Formats: sequence, C-alpha cells, structure tokens
Amino acid sequence: MSLTQRTDPPVPPAAPGPASGAGPATRTAAVFTIAVSIGGAFLAQLDTTIVNVSLADTSARFGPIAQVQWIVTAYLLALVALMPAAGWLASRFGPRRTFLVSLAVFALGSAACALSSTLPELVAARGLSGAAAGVLTPVATILLTSGMPRERLGQVQALNGSVMLISPLLGPTVGGLLVHGLGWWAVYAVNLPLCAVLLLVAVRKVPVDAQAAPGGPAGEGGQGGARRPLDVLGLITAAACTVCVVLAVHAFAGTGGTGATGLLTDPAFLVPAALSVLSGTVFVRHQLRTAAPLLDLRLFAHRVYRTAATNIFCLGFVLFSPMMLIPLYFESARGESAVTTGLLMSAGGTGVVVAGLACRPIMRKIGGGTTVIIGIVLTMVATVPLTMLSATTSYVVLCAGLAVRGLGTGLTIVPAMTRAFESIEPRSIPDASAQLNLVQRIGGTFALAVVTVVLDRAAHAHHGLVPAAFADSFDWLLAVYAFTLIPAVALLLADRRERSLRAASAAPR
Repeated sequence: MSLTQRTDPPVPPAAPGPASGAGPATRTAAVFTIAVSIGGAFLAQLDTTIVNVSLADTSARFGPIAQVQWIVTAYLLALVALMPAAGWLASRFGPRRTFLVSLAVFALGSAACALSSTLPELVAARGLSGAAAGVLTPVATILLTSGMPRERLGQVQALNGSVMLISPLLGPTVGGLLVHGLGWWAVYAVNLPLCAVLLLVAVRKVPVDAQAAPGGPAGEGGQGGARRPLDVLGLITAAACTVCVVLAVHAFAGTGGTGATGLLTDPAFLVPAALSVLSGTVFVRHQLRTAAPLLDLRLFAHRVYRTAATNIFCLGFVLFSPMMLIPLYFESARGESAVTTGLLMSAGGTGVVVAGLACRPIMRKIGGGTTVIIGIVLTMVATVPLTMLSATTSYVVLCAGLAVRGLGTGLTIVPAMTRAFESIEPRSIPDASAQLNLVQRIGGTFALAVVTVVLDRAAHAHHGLVPAAFADSFDWLLAVYAFTLIPAVALLLADRRERSLRAASAAPR
C-alpha cells in the first residue's frame, strides 16, 4: 500500500489507563511516571542551552572558539543521529528500561565532560551525551503517554510542553550562575545529582513495562510479544540523512547566505546536501517497502498528523529564533552580563506557565488548529516592539513582550504536539515521538541558520551588532512568523474535517 492510498482513520477509543478507575497505588505510580518522564526530558532540553554560556570560559581553557564550537556541534550531530532509533529501542526493550539506560549514559557523558582535560576528550564526551539525549527525549514522551487515556493526552502534553519550553529559557540563567561561581565544568556536573535522583525514583517508583501484545511493542526485557528486528539499513540512512541535513544547514549559515551560486560551489554545503538527498531517498523508499521499518512513515498519511508535524517543523522558527537574537541583543547591544541576560529571558517563562494552564481548556473549546493560529498571532504581536529596538528600549516593555511571546509560543507547540498524538493509535506513539522530536529539532536547526544569516547581513549593513541590526533581523522574522500561519490554517481545516467525519459516523442511520 502506498503512502497516498491511506486515509484518516477513525479516532480509536481511549485506552485504559491510570486515570480511569485506578486505585491509589496506580495513581501514585502514574504521578511518579509523569514526574520522571518530564524531568528526564527537561534535563536533555536544558543541556542544549546551559552549555552555550560556558563557551567563552571553555575557550579560555581549551583554545580558539572555532574549535570549542565543536562541543555544541558534536552534541547536536549525535542527538539527531540516534533519535530515529528511539522508537525501536522502546519497542524492543520497553520504555522504562530504555529511559533508565539512556539517562544513565547521559549522566556518564556529563561526568566525562566535567572531568575532561583536553578538548578532544570534551568533544567526545559531548557526543556521548548527545547520543543519550537523542534517545532520552522521545523515550520520555513514550513513557509519559504509555497507557494514558486519550482524554488525558491534552493535559499531560500541556504540562510536558510547558516544561520543555521553560527549560531553554532557564538554561542561560542557570549556566551563567554556575560559570560565574564555579567555572565551565559546573554546567556539566550539575546534571549528575539531578540524574541520580531521577534514576533512583524511576527504579523504585515507575512500574515495570507491561507485557506487550503479539505484534506490539515488547515489554521489559523484550518479552511477551513479537520482537521487531532492527532495521539496520533504515538506521544508517536515517542517521546519514539527518546528520547531513544539519551539516548542510550549518554550512549555509557559515557562508552568510551568499547566494545560490556561492553555495553550489562550496563543498562544505554541496557534499552534505547531496548526501542528505541520496540517503533520504533511500530511507523513505526502504521504510515504505520493508515489513519492519525503523519508523512508520505511513503515519504521515493521516491528515491531522501530517499537518501537525508540518506545524511542528515550521514552529521551530517561533521557538528557537529568539533564543539567539534576544540574548545577543542584551549582551552585545546593551552590555548586560550573562546572568542578567538569563534573568531577563526568564520573563518568557511567565507566559509559558500561563499557556500551560490555559492550553487544554482553550483546545477543548475551539480546537487545536485555532489555538495554534491564536498563538502565532500573539507571537507576532509580541515581536512588533522588537522591530523597533534601540539602545534605550525599556526593559519593562521587553519583559512584557517576552511574557506575551512565551504565551504565544506555548499556544503553538503544545497544541500541535497534542493533536499529532491524538490523531494516531496508541501503538504508534513510539514512532510518532521519535519523528516529531526529530522534526522539531531539524526545524530549530533551520531557524538558527536563517537567524545567523539574517543577523550577519544586518550587522554588516549597520557596522556591528548594534540595536538597529537586531531590529532589522526581527523585521525578517516577523514575515517568517506570518508564513507559519499557512500550516496552522491547514491544521484548522484538518481538525474540522475530522470532526465532520466523526459526527457523520456517529449519526443514526
């Protein structure tokens, strides 16, 4: 069956879970499972931004910043290379065991980073941490949603999404405090006690994975169901495609967007771009033909899932673009320290918290697509003051804008993720989790590359990282945010179509 021959399936009934008629012990176990899952994903997300503020100190210890930058690059490449395998690992060994092992490896990589005495050691240790985070992030979502009733998916995804949005905002603040007080190594060492607590709680309080039904995911230890063999060709081609995409995007950012002619003559861009197309083509053809694919790409035949995933990719610009521009404005154009910058950025967390509380009832009333549209509009409104940045722009105005932006961002990513998971059967959640996390990560990588090019050009035009350069950059981003309304409208239409089909099937005949 081809990918285009599939139609939207009827929404299956809610699976029995801890919230339906469960006893106190089951409810307690569910609470610990939710806490551990969100805590593990929070650590992996926090690690992507907490390290950035330590690069200057790390460069003073290990060498030029161009070489030290491989600390960030190695983490990202390892993360995207391993993420496609997360669904298979969870199905083969069980979500709980996979979560425990990936969290333990993440702690091991963090310890190795803190103890590194040379730059190659640090880069290798960051690669190990990135590989563990690539599995930990989607598996945390799988563990969080395992056995969760459909009517509770919106609630837990709102909580999970809020924490995931807050963690990148907290990273610069926490990292700045640690580097200022202890040194570069502290941004890695801080993970160790947190990982230890999560591992202890997970081992003692999170229930062992249930035995799987035949043909479904295997339970703890892989027993009880038909074991899905590892799709080696799929893993190799998926890793090659995602890694090459990231390398090509980084090369594009490094050229400063010098035009098509310059890019097509630059081997640093041309080679990974060509390899990504080749490996991606092989991966897709193989996944649609093999009996045991690494990732079930046929999920994209579901209209709601497909449009939600498109939104998640495009919303990477909404989520990640300010993570670079706003801190740079505070530090370069206003002369603030890393700690002060982090505290100012944390104002966005207020809006994220409000979005987490309001998202579920709003979605229930007006639907996921409409909620995403409202979130994008709020983000655009909050961006307007940023297009008029100056050396004297009020911090009160900026913090208020960041709070509104946080609210808007929370009302975009969370509904898109929730609708994607709600549109598929529970057995497809492991594949969906890996796919959606990978889509979001690649979307964020594209966003950062575009922001780098736009800011570089603006800085050349205004002779430095002055406020006017940042204002011009936000002019471009405001236009990009308007473009993200297109997939949001598509999700709105898909929602309405699904509701119409559901109403038609429920009508008496």
